[in-house]
Amino acid sequence: MTKLENLIYGRNSVKEAIFSGQATKVFISKTIKKDEFTDKAVNKKIPVTYLSNNELDLMVSTSIHQGVVAEIKKYEYFTFEHLLSLVKKVEHPVIVLLDGITDPQNFGAILRSCDVFNVTGVIIPKHEQVPLNATVAKTSAGAINYVPVVLVSNLNNAIRTLKENGFWIVSTDGAGTMNYFELSYDFPTALIIGSEGKGISKLTLKNSDYVVKIPILGHLNSLNASVAAGILLSRIRNK
Repeated sequence: MTKLENLIYGRNSVKEAIFSGQATKVFISKTIKKDEFTDKAVNKKIPVTYLSNNELDLMVSTSIHQGVVAEIKKYEYFTFEHLLSLVKKVEHPVIVLLDGITDPQNFGAILRSCDVFNVTGVIIPKHEQVPLNATVAKTSAGAINYVPVVLVSNLNNAIRTLKENGFWIVSTDGAGTMNYFELSYDFPTALIIGSEGKGISKLTLKNSDYVVKIPILGHLNSLNASVAAGILLSRIRNK
């Protein structure tokens, strides 16, 4: 069987792709028979193909697809102008900027946290950053369909524009002088998350209003980027 591009799998991911109109084809295990995925796809006029579990395994190179696979459209980015227009409609806007997240699973997990904590949008740089793709979509469990993502050529130019629009810039770094829970977050917040390897660039840290740290109490000296994002977003929203 020829492997298709832009495939996602798993019930949650495929269901959200069908709902959002992102799915172009749906492949279902012959063992499932008719179910909600068939009905949803038919209602959206999306072609459905029934395959054996072995054929699905070969298609996505794994057996944990839960009997459903979908081919999806290429994901489109939102414009910065559109994101700024959304900000004006939100009482307490939160924007997340990613500085060099190269692992698609980390990116997807961050998008999932962004949806859970009602983040207004995410900004990513054009270079040294994983783009929106099928792996990100799968890991996000459908959040990719609800969180606007903006692609910019220069992250620090984006920071400057956010400041001009009333945002305060909060970066997280192990060398930060303030614990993350000491900040009030009672302002439009732009949260910057850096990569596990390089962290946040020196210029971006310099352009930040606050640099906070998450206290590490165990033996390791860092957190996974997506875990750090979840901790900080939970604090921002609950504060």
